[in-house]
Amino acid sequence: MNKNKIRALIPPLISLLVSLASGIGMLFLYQPTKYLPFYLLGLTILLPSAVNFTLFLLKIPTASKKEKAEVPSPAEEEINIGKFRKILKKCTKPFVFLWKLIKKNSNPEKIIRYASFISAAVSFAAIQFFFGISLKATTSLYTVNYAYAVLLIAVFLVYIVLDKWMLHNETDDAYASALTYNVRSIIAVARLALILIIPSVFIKLLGIYELQKYLVIAMAIIFYWSSLFTLLSYLARAVRHELASIPDIRIPAPFSGGSGNDIGIISYLEDNTGITMRGLWSVKLIKKLIIPSILAIFLVFWISTGIVEIGSGQHGALYNFGKLSPTALEPGLHLTLPWPFGKTVVYNTDAVSTMTIGYRSDTSGDNVWTQTHGSEEYELLLGGGEELVSINLCIEYKISDLNAYLVNCARPEAILEASAYELVADKTIVTDLNTLLSIDREEFASEFMTDLTEKISIRNTGLEIVSVVLESIHPPLGIADIYQRLVSAEIEAATRIMNAEAAAAVRVLEAETQNNSQVSYATAEKLAKIAEAQADVAEFMASVAADTEYTDAYRYYKYLNAIRNAYGNANLIIVGSDIDQSRLYLGSLQN
Repeated sequence: MNKNKIRALIPPLISLLVSLASGIGMLFLYQPTKYLPFYLLGLTILLPSAVNFTLFLLKIPTASKKEKAEVPSPAEEEINIGKFRKILKKCTKPFVFLWKLIKKNSNPEKIIRYASFISAAVSFAAIQFFFGISLKATTSLYTVNYAYAVLLIAVFLVYIVLDKWMLHNETDDAYASALTYNVRSIIAVARLALILIIPSVFIKLLGIYELQKYLVIAMAIIFYWSSLFTLLSYLARAVRHELASIPDIRIPAPFSGGSGNDIGIISYLEDNTGITMRGLWSVKLIKKLIIPSILAIFLVFWISTGIVEIGSGQHGALYNFGKLSPTALEPGLHLTLPWPFGKTVVYNTDAVSTMTIGYRSDTSGDNVWTQTHGSEEYELLLGGGEELVSINLCIEYKISDLNAYLVNCARPEAILEASAYELVADKTIVTDLNTLLSIDREEFASEFMTDLTEKISIRNTGLEIVSVVLESIHPPLGIADIYQRLVSAEIEAATRIMNAEAAAAVRVLEAETQNNSQVSYATAEKLAKIAEAQADVAEFMASVAADTEYTDAYRYYKYLNAIRNAYGNANLIIVGSDIDQSRLYLGSLQN
């Protein structure tokens, strides 16, 4: 490749590298900002740039027979052995060796064609995939500032400079000319996208309107327009076997016509169909109608910015010429003044929000005294200022009056939070820790909700308290463990006292039972002895009466009883002389 061809490739090659770098830079710019149009712009630039770059890397120029027969002049030969030539030879030496090896053992043209097709297809498919999934990543939580806007303007100016540079360095070389057209079309598409993004960023920074959702739609149209013509042009050149010689895969850029070297739609159709489109009456008619059509489309788009949909459970704050309308928009479709004369901000008035008083919880879980509950747990003074306590409440609220919410207070939530903290302090300063820990939580939360509602109604914040939940009351974290052990000791002491009292009561009851048993036994024994004595007395008196009435008989009876008692069970031995046995009676005296 001679010096002229190398010189012709320098402007488009450097411009292509700049476009690749700017596309990658836009992807990196998306990371800190989360502004989706930056990411979409990066993919829009990378798609044709990557395809063109794969074609250039796999382009291995070979000298034609005519070029081989030419003998370089001494001046050209001196140039070829210059410093640039030496550096280029050193850098490309491994690739030349690999190329010679491939050329020797295979068909290099087929390898180039297949490798080019595969690499371009992979790049095309990957970028299509990332663009498709990124369309769902739209978020209102993004950050832009004037530095980003200035950076975009600088990129836009660089694109203009590169386009002029390539335009003024056109050459007759078919390959360099095709690459120049390709890169100029990439830059033209990028400039069109920047023309949309830069004003949108400034409008956002000025607080006039939020255009991100419309900008994402416009970026999608530009991206798929670029994808369609990149694919069609690539396939057309592949069918003609011109990818290695004339890789003209430009993208027809709207509003880029007007000269013989333009990259507009008319030039694209003429180069790919062979028909002179500029002389056709239909094309002339289209060129006449295109500006009114664009204006009509813009007018319809502008009017559509005044169509607002308010969903169920929502209300809209309507601003006409910057002034808030006293009546909020109800759910449904509404026709308002178009941007920038009218603006509607939608609020979820039925959605219940929560606010934590006492700490800002980092994680969800149980409120254990000895563990921190959040990053901003605070302590309150009690009584005479000698005790501390941590108290945590969850307040649920919603917007009840949207107009009052927007007009009467700059930050109604801040007023609600301050009122809640003030009320907590009022309720805890007059009591002590033991009393506060033993209160009825439901009753405390109910009274707190009533007092807080009355407090914020004075300010007319437009907020309604839905519920108040007392999550926890506990000593400060530093002494919670000590306090918990003290409470446990008091509980243990009370338990031991109750157990001792119960044991004493059992002992007393047992003693009383035993005492009552012994008293009852003694009483019964006494009564038995009295009865026995009375029986003896009665028997004696009966004996006296019998002796008085029947003296002989009674005394004989007693005599017989005495003998019976004396000899009833004894063995009698009668010894004597002259005993008449016939006169002896043998038998039981009891009978």
